[in-house]
Amino acid sequence: MRGRPLRALAFAAGSLVLLTAGCDAGTTPAPVGKAALEKPATPAVAAPAAGSATTPLDWKSPAYAALGCAPRAEWVAQGLPADAWDARTVRTTFADVTGDGTDEALVQVTCPAAVSSHADHVVVFDVTTARPRLLGVLGDDLVHPRAEVATEGTTVTLSGPTVGDDDPHCCPGHWGTVTYAWDGAAFVVRSRSEVPGTQPAGGGRLADGEHVGVLLSVGDDEVSVLVLDWFEGADAVAACREDGVENHGTAWCNEYYARDGGRTTTVPVSASASLSYLDLGTMEDVAVGQVAALAGTYWVSEDPEGAGYTRFRTGDGEITELASIYTP
Repeated sequence: MRGRPLRALAFAAGSLVLLTAGCDAGTTPAPVGKAALEKPATPAVAAPAAGSATTPLDWKSPAYAALGCAPRAEWVAQGLPADAWDARTVRTTFADVTGDGTDEALVQVTCPAAVSSHADHVVVFDVTTARPRLLGVLGDDLVHPRAEVATEGTTVTLSGPTVGDDDPHCCPGHWGTVTYAWDGAAFVVRSRSEVPGTQPAGGGRLADGEHVGVLLSVGDDEVSVLVLDWFEGADAVAACREDGVENHGTAWCNEYYARDGGRTTTVPVSASASLSYLDLGTMEDVAVGQVAALAGTYWVSEDPEGAGYTRFRTGDGEITELASIYTP
């Protein structure tokens, strides 16, 4: 991942107590480009307790308050063990993610839960004032049980295994990445992708030239794509015969044939790329300015069987052209 990994600088006392596994999201994803969290009307939160030279500051309390985690007293009042609450830790680092020349505090935190685990979040504070000021809560847009966090400029990226819509709450079955950017007033979602599997999409640059694949997800400036081996005409007939696929005289195996190339990768999209998709309602090509505009269309689906084929051309490692392939 690009950027700087989040380093653990401060921890609350105690060792982690394992709770019953599960992944309760409790959130609704925000649309790409919308605010992840607007500035609160009351910006000041309780200041963390000052520490000595050997004791880290207590960022747990303000982070828990911002995220709405159960306070200790409420936790214990429910008959839950105090040591389980005490053992929960937060990880804190400092980076200038607003571009104002001063570092903000980024506190990575997961609320404790009695019978399930909540999603991992990053809570961002402005520390230039007498009391830390809440700037944003990041992490509602994908369900990461434990995210890897990196910063680059005014962006914060969370990535790692995620619990997708069809996954059991106990078991992440997807890999997701979401990047937030500071727009001067709030953190907004710059890009978001989630693909099946618990490992990131394969790296390695595609050779320059023409490719065909299925778009699994799209961001503002990149796509995750299952690259296919594509055949047309006589080559399609031969490939079907080679694979032992019965030819029924239809377009499949005569006009075209697709073979899973066994490679899922993330490819950046050039800012000047020519992008379009086929509107199946009007059967007309629709030009778009950003590849993210394809989200929600027939041409993008995390299920490779649920989307149409897309032809794209790459140059210098970036997509320069992209269009739908109509298959009767």
